Amino acid sequence: MKNILIIGSSEGLKAELEKTKFFSDVKSSLIFDGREMEKVDILVVDSSTISYSSYIQNFPKFLKKVKSNYYIAGDMDTYSTVNKNLSSYGIIVIPSLLTDKQVSQKICSFSVDDFDAGGNTVCFFGSGPEVGVGMISLSTAQMLSEITGKSTILLNLGGREGNDYLDASSDSFGLSIIKERLINNILSPEEFKSSCVKKENLYILSGEKEISKVRHYHPDHIEKLVDLSNKTFDITIINGGSTATGMSIGALNSSKIKYLIATQSGKHFRSFIKLYEQVFSKLGINSDDFFLIVNKYVDLPELDTEIVMAKKYGMQVASVIPLLDCSLSLEAERERKTLLGCDKLFESSIKQLAASICSILSIEILGSGKSGKRGSFLRRIIRRT
Repeated sequence: MKNILIIGSSEGLKAELEKTKFFSDVKSSLIFDGREMEKVDILVVDSSTISYSSYIQNFPKFLKKVKSNYYIAGDMDTYSTVNKNLSSYGIIVIPSLLTDKQVSQKICSFSVDDFDAGGNTVCFFGSGPEVGVGMISLSTAQMLSEITGKSTILLNLGGREGNDYLDASSDSFGLSIIKERLINNILSPEEFKSSCVKKENLYILSGEKEISKVRHYHPDHIEKLVDLSNKTFDITIINGGSTATGMSIGALNSSKIKYLIATQSGKHFRSFIKLYEQVFSKLGINSDDFFLIVNKYVDLPELDTEIVMAKKYGMQVASVIPLLDCSLSLEAERERKTLLGCDKLFESSIKQLAASICSILSIEILGSGKSGKRGSFLRRIIRRT
């Protein structure tokens, strides 16, 4: 087993690494000590303790002595530059805004064979407004609960309540009801469940009611929520919205599978690229971390095909959902229900998507005796990209 030395003051990170039981010894210090380096397999340096300029001056002294080196960047603005400079030396730069647990998981993912962060968490994020994040995330959660028989929860963390397709009042349910207990680490699984709308195996947590309060949610609050969700439910689906907030960043950082929902709209592509360049790239969230879902697809020569879109976004296509009759969408909104059971093409697309999620998460589909597998249409698309 390997030894870790943390140059930094974070007792939380030390505790998280010790908790994994993957390492024989985890020590922390506030200074470099050349004598200690001979005994260290993994060195983690926090920029809040050792500045980047000081690190640059000192790292040649220990680079040959220590096999694995990590540097925790101080903020979003410097991450890209620091990462570019240090990665050329084989130093792994960890972005800011990750919680201690997420930093620990990232270190484990590089240093522990077959490491699995755990948690069956899937996040849907949109390339822009009105791309269909609400409909697809709810429909997928509903489909997963039906084909697996597993307890499945939908967390609405897109900055809105997310009840457009849910026939239930959110007055006595939702995130705002449990926020204080969640932040103070006193929210029980029973209280969590009682704050959700329940429909057989499906649980739905409405999002924050007041727009002005969304900014008060930080990524670590969302990590606590997702951690509790993973302990309470078999599958967690997240509606991450389409804007960068503490909620959505926390949701993306806490998810094992990430889907970007996009349309053939050039406006949505430009919106996502701007968000990626200004925010995601500085947080260490890469475009190839996502699978691409092309929604409202229209087969016209003047519009991008799913193959072109995959190359533009730099992502592997997971699903192509055709544009439906607008009257169906209006009916779903009016009656506050999903399009499952209303349109065969949509239902088939969601079922294939749910089956592929089961395959990735190794979850058995009822009556099949095995985990889901991707449909032939999806396999054909992936081969072409």
